[in-house]
Amino acid sequence: MKIAASLIATLALAAATFAAPDNKHGNKNNNKPIVINKKVLQATKVPFIPHTGNDLFTNWVGLNLDFKYVKPIFDLVNTTKAYGNGTLISRGEAHVTTILPTEYDNILHPAGVTIEELNALAVKNNRLQRARFELECLGRVQVVTKDGVYQQAVQIILKNYKDIVSYRTEVFKLFVKKGGNPALFGADNFTPHITVGFKHRDIFIEDGVYKGKNACVHSIVAK
Repeated sequence: MKIAASLIATLALAAATFAAPDNKHGNKNNNKPIVINKKVLQATKVPFIPHTGNDLFTNWVGLNLDFKYVKPIFDLVNTTKAYGNGTLISRGEAHVTTILPTEYDNILHPAGVTIEELNALAVKNNRLQRARFELECLGRVQVVTKDGVYQQAVQIILKNYKDIVSYRTEVFKLFVKKGGNPALFGADNFTPHITVGFKHRDIFIEDGVYKGKNACVHSIVAK
């Protein structure tokens, strides 16, 4: 009986922790929206930063953002019992990953696409840093990873990001031109977001989480 009671309590706790979304925007509630400085959307004011390396997961492309506008959101979220409770870690920078490390390592690079070519596409006419986008919501993803550790990450989910998709479309064209299998890379098959903070480490689609509208927990507006 004690074992059964313990098991029931554990299952109840898990159900509460991983509560299902309660409306079309996930767990977004009716509280006042979080406000972020609208200058976070002005990526042209910060430089493009190349990310290159010789090891796996070191080559990727990102839309660089000014972290000073994201830090107040991290500080706010990290003080809430529901989302942070003082346990979140910040990278101390902000970006929107545009080409994932796994996309480069497993798909693009084997087809002959180089990180230098991807960066060249990004900086031509400051293309990537000029990309326009809007904010959908504050999102949160949670999972127990294969090593048995509870992980949580909080992010700002984007919407109306057709300029970013346009860049990825150019990457797709380059990929196919070099003989890549078009079935392996989708220009619009990604969920752009700004990572705010995470517990232990960031978590990704490889961990089984999706950082789209499905992950929304609170409204956010840029003013």
